[in-house]
Amino acid sequence: MNQNQLDTFLLENNQRPKPDWQHIIEDDQPPSVIVQGQQVYLFDLSLNMTPVPIEDSIAISQQLPGAYIPFHMHQYIELIYVYRGQCTISLLNQQIMMNEGDIILIDKQTPHTVNETGNEDIIIDVKLKRDYLSSSFLSRFASMNTTSQFLIHSLLDSRQMNSYLYFKAKPAMTIRDTLVRMMCEYFDRDFCSAELIDSYCFILFTELVRHSSTGSQQEQHEPRDRMVLEMLRYVREHYRDCNLVELAEQFGYHPNYVSAFLKKETGHSFMDLLQMERLNKAALFLTNSEMPIPAIAEEVGYSSPSFFHKKFKEHFGSTPSSYRQHMRN
Repeated sequence: MNQNQLDTFLLENNQRPKPDWQHIIEDDQPPSVIVQGQQVYLFDLSLNMTPVPIEDSIAISQQLPGAYIPFHMHQYIELIYVYRGQCTISLLNQQIMMNEGDIILIDKQTPHTVNETGNEDIIIDVKLKRDYLSSSFLSRFASMNTTSQFLIHSLLDSRQMNSYLYFKAKPAMTIRDTLVRMMCEYFDRDFCSAELIDSYCFILFTELVRHSSTGSQQEQHEPRDRMVLEMLRYVREHYRDCNLVELAEQFGYHPNYVSAFLKKETGHSFMDLLQMERLNKAALFLTNSEMPIPAIAEEVGYSSPSFFHKKFKEHFGSTPSSYRQHMRN
């Protein structure tokens, strides 16, 4: 299946009869609870509003136009993607209007519903047994540079506070391409489809993490968060010769203010942030080049090879030479 075939498939799906919720209640008798005065149904892995069973770690379905879905919650994570058109997500105390290309990730045990959609709207629902945005998954990115470290913490805090993450993903065509590939593989199964789908899902969340640090996504951050990201990006781009005075001048603040601000917002001093950037760059050189270690030290901003050796061991727990050998074995 290619993208044109997927378009045809999804458009044809929109013509199918919508599920009858009253019929589902009579047959399955799903349990419900009252949350903040609202009746919320408890959907499990066997109760699904589409005929696609949730057997694998990932299940993809399509909300049909005009289908009624009550407030519900479940033990799996749900990703809703607006493939075409728009839709409105209702939470207990909030409504989120989503446009084409937008993605929302709704956490476990979060009451929600997708309001009825029109005939031209194509809404894709991805159910995930595996938590691709857990702290253990995101920690893989946090070790790469200080910007991603700050960003990961922001994502985790936002998810914990709101029980969802909203990505205005339309400008990121790579995200759409990954979702298209995943759906093509899912709706047209072949050899090793399950493994490919799982891999695409990993790539998708990697791209969402990356997209969260772009300018379009930063608009959703608080002004303080945006300033932290801009300062961290400056350190990342000028790691070789950056100093606190230059950083402060770049943003129009006193060095003492910038030092205190970074410490409060990231938990690290300016010098710690600079050291992390330099050492992470050094690790890349050690893994991907044949440069002598003293040359790498100079390249990333250390005039003293012995000081570089000391800091590298403190950060990575091994000497530069041992690290290089381990990464190549």
